[in-house]
Amino acid sequence: MRPASDGAIVLALKGGAAALQFVLLVLTARWFGVEFRGEIALFNATVNLVVLVVGFTGGSSIVYLAARDASRGYLRQLLLVSYAFAVAVPVAIALGAAALGVSLGRETPLVVLVSVLYSLLVVHTCVLLAGREVWQATLLEFLRPFAIVGLAGALALTRGFRSPREFYLVWGAAAVLAFALSLPFLAAHRRRLEPGGPPPPLREVLRQLVSFGSLAQLSNVVQFMNYRLLYFALERHAGLAAVGLFSTAVSLAEVLWIPANSLAALALNRVSREANAPGTRAFVLRLTRLALVAMLAAAVVAALVPVDGIMALLGRDFADVRSQLVRLLPGVVVLGVSLIASAYHAGHGLYARNLVAALAGLAVTLVGFTMLVPGAGATGALVTMNLSYLVTSTWLLVGFLRRERATAGELMPRLGDLRPARGSGA
Repeated sequence: MRPASDGAIVLALKGGAAALQFVLLVLTARWFGVEFRGEIALFNATVNLVVLVVGFTGGSSIVYLAARDASRGYLRQLLLVSYAFAVAVPVAIALGAAALGVSLGRETPLVVLVSVLYSLLVVHTCVLLAGREVWQATLLEFLRPFAIVGLAGALALTRGFRSPREFYLVWGAAAVLAFALSLPFLAAHRRRLEPGGPPPPLREVLRQLVSFGSLAQLSNVVQFMNYRLLYFALERHAGLAAVGLFSTAVSLAEVLWIPANSLAALALNRVSREANAPGTRAFVLRLTRLALVAMLAAAVVAALVPVDGIMALLGRDFADVRSQLVRLLPGVVVLGVSLIASAYHAGHGLYARNLVAALAGLAVTLVGFTMLVPGAGATGALVTMNLSYLVTSTWLLVGFLRRERATAGELMPRLGDLRPARGSGA
């Protein structure tokens, strides 16, 4: 598939996923109110954190490893090890938390179930991202919101939710459905691979996954803490309603990353497969410039959304979301651009660079967690998140420019960037 068509499908799927997540946000806000929106945000944050811990045994490094040895034998070994950990780690976390007297929330069994299924889905997504059909990996990401919106909507239209807690049961069923729908794509990918020679033993594959995965996933875990740690500080110092407002603003802001995430997927695929190809440098620089244009355009649109529009969609209790969204825009824009640099480093296996950048941002987040949020509530969280995004992004972009011996001027958008790419591309 041509890069332009592949990129268009990726963008459409990511846009569709974001639209479904937005629909889900609106529906849950109207069905359950601002406080339960806060509970949903904490449930989702817990699931995502468990999935990230599972990723220490592979995670996004599966893209790099599967691209390096694209054979059926290696894929079989890779899946055996990855599946085992996807099941064992969430169960072990829940049991360990219970032994320590720590709760994963009121819905611990569902947290474990959803975490296992989402971890398996991440494995499938990473395997497909190492192939040439990038859009199929993005389709698997699309299945998560598609399944939950479809099932929640069906229940609401038939008998309705008798209790807000039933929403978590729908979430679990949607996770099962999304995983089941991903299996045919994985099977088709396997058939396209060459048989290859004798695969390495499981012990060697485990060593590779832990070696690469621990470093890659540590940066993802740290970055996740930059994204979500402030929720827990707000819950403690300002209450669930404050979490509901702030998390909604953050969710809307993250929708603006759709174009940049689409471009980052193309960058990761290209660099993982053709890191030393002559056109790769120019390709990644071009994607970075396009990300800048896309993020600025998205920020302008977000800034023009009226308060009345937010209230019409979410209800009067969410009026402050618009103000919080606008104040998040500077950090959101620059982090969106830096997603290309992060994908570039991951494609080269340079996970330490992404980790250091995330740790720099986490240092800012921890200061805000302990000093700004307790005294200033949501305002402190907004300032902290912006500064964390700016620090992380600067580190990523500077590292990318230095490695490619590029100048900041090469990131300035050009009219020629809008022309369709030629060649094999992604």
